[in-house]
Amino acid sequence: MGALRNSPKASQIKKSTTLQHLFDLEANSSDDTMIYSPESSRQSIIESEYGEILSIISHCCSIFTFTDPLESPSEQDVKRLKLFQLLSFMKKPKKPLPVEIIRPLVSMLSANLFRPLPPSAKRTVVCELPGDEDLFSTLSPAWPHLQVVYEILVRIVLNIDPKVLRGYVDERFLVNLLSLFQSEDRRERDSLKNVYHRIYFKFTFYREIMRKSMNDVFLHYIFDSEKHSGIGELLEIWGSIINGFTVPLREEHKLFLMRVLIPLHKAKGMQVYHRQLAYCVNQFVQKEPMLGGTVVRGILKYWPATNCQKEVLFIDELEELVENIDPDHYRKLALLICTQISRCLNSLNSQ
Repeated sequence: MGALRNSPKASQIKKSTTLQHLFDLEANSSDDTMIYSPESSRQSIIESEYGEILSIISHCCSIFTFTDPLESPSEQDVKRLKLFQLLSFMKKPKKPLPVEIIRPLVSMLSANLFRPLPPSAKRTVVCELPGDEDLFSTLSPAWPHLQVVYEILVRIVLNIDPKVLRGYVDERFLVNLLSLFQSEDRRERDSLKNVYHRIYFKFTFYREIMRKSMNDVFLHYIFDSEKHSGIGELLEIWGSIINGFTVPLREEHKLFLMRVLIPLHKAKGMQVYHRQLAYCVNQFVQKEPMLGGTVVRGILKYWPATNCQKEVLFIDELEELVENIDPDHYRKLALLICTQISRCLNSLNSQ
């Protein structure tokens, strides 16, 4: 029997059993590694800690047009309640949000905001004064939801590190955001102005791109369409940007004055945004009075021929500019200015 125990066959059987045992141990070890990997463990933590928020975000991805009679008003109210819950969470974050929350959150905002805008309402009356625009503005039926969505976006911009948010609020996001300034709902444009302005000043690495994008909108408006609802709001953003320019002004900023701001005076709908435009122009002259001559000549070039209301606005703008123009330049411009004023006084439209 001792010979049997020490036979090669018995030894081979024992060796095979031992190898199989090792294989089984390795397989079990691999299974344990898969179950307790850092990625799966982190996902479990995220789901346990932010499960309710993820559920709310998912619910808010449902889109309502508010024009489809088949949509349930009660479901619309539930979504608005969920949006307010999400806003409340964003106002008082206990700690920085993980990327597993930021990604679906920004996707939800994009799904709600970036939508086809309704066709522009056909106007038979031209807006002559800034206040007239409100009479013809179209109010978005989805505003009860959009209002909260914009507030959530503002909180994201304020609370999350721009370097972290950069991967989600990217250039494409900014282009889509800028296109929404064509909305005819003044409430939406005001919200856009707020969030776009905050992004510009916090995301310093996007400033050049954002300035160029806004300039493209202005140039398209001046030379192609003369149809855009958000020129005034974009000029308000620019007014704040110009206010922060250092002296001496950079050449690209002077070109913006000459190629964009001054030509904006010639558009038919200039009355609607003239207040913001005049502020931007005056900021340039205050910073560099030597630019006054260029500005005055530009305004005189685009002086309206028959629109007395535009003439009044131009005269008011000239009055403010003259106070900041370099005295030597004013002496050279005095004759041109007085000649134009006398023409206005002798005009048949003069009152």
